[in-house]
Amino acid sequence: MGKIFSSVLLAAVAASAAFPGATLAKTSTLTLPGIKLQSQQRVIYRCAGDVRLPVRYLNTDAGSMAYLPAGGKKLLFVSVMAASGVKYVAGNYTWWTRGNEGFLTDETQGDDADPVLKDCRQIEQW
Repeated sequence: MGKIFSSVLLAAVAASAAFPGATLAKTSTLTLPGIKLQSQQRVIYRCAGDVRLPVRYLNTDAGSMAYLPAGGKKLLFVSVMAASGVKYVAGNYTWWTRGNEGFLTDETQGDDADPVLKDCRQIEQW
């Protein structure tokens, strides 16, 4: 299964930079040559202010990714090394998770800035 389907369509630009040779077909698929999707999980979080955040986690033989909205658009986040929990990065945004909780930061806001989304807790899978 070398294709990750429609949910990552809007993240093609980010993926092209991260994965040279990535192509986007008109059938709403993103093909990542040599990378196979092993599993995926769709989760909805409820964050402070009663904000609902849908996240799709994609686990491949080359690493893990998360697809979620940030900054008014949907972005493909790639997991990077973290001391604790899982850290996903896309441009200036960072999605941190630990267990069933997470928060979203915008690195352009500075180290002392509040998270863009905080106190996010998993409420359901879909």
